[in-house]
Amino acid sequence: MPGFVLLDRDGVINRRIVGGYVTCWEKFVFLPDALPALQLLTTHNYHVIVVSNQAGVGKGLMTAANLQEITDKFIGEVERHGGRIHSVYYCTHRAEDDCQCRKPKPGLLTTAQAEHHFKFEDTFFIGDSESDLLAAQAVGCPFILISTAPAADLAKLPHAPQATVPSLLVAAAFLLSEKG
Repeated sequence: MPGFVLLDRDGVINRRIVGGYVTCWEKFVFLPDALPALQLLTTHNYHVIVVSNQAGVGKGLMTAANLQEITDKFIGEVERHGGRIHSVYYCTHRAEDDCQCRKPKPGLLTTAQAEHHFKFEDTFFIGDSESDLLAAQAVGCPFILISTAPAADLAKLPHAPQATVPSLLVAAAFLLSEKG
């Protein structure tokens, strides 16, 4: 039986644009260890599910078609490198829309769980932000934080992550060591 892992996108799989959005494929840059990490998870029979806020659509900075094109291309690249993304769930709303799917609310996670029938307590969520941590906490997912922030900054988080690591590859290795 496969395992499941939830991943945020920007800052976990690809480079986050601080103060901006990945609005086209040319701005999507894989983080250095992301493709090997996704290949490792796939090799170990994990179903990778991406759950990501993408407010650039709601703000009119890109269209849903632009977002789909980026998604199709990044999934294709992952597959060319031996990995697999099983599903992608996006919240395209703006923060002020107060929807139930925008992290830190857990709507994206509960939708993924309803469609894939995994147990939250057995499914790690790997993210790079406090909103990811809070969404994981809301449903009882163990959480791995990708961060290179100083320990003093991490101490300010409302809940401690299961682990704090510098990259998706280190997170995948941690997950595999935890699952035995």
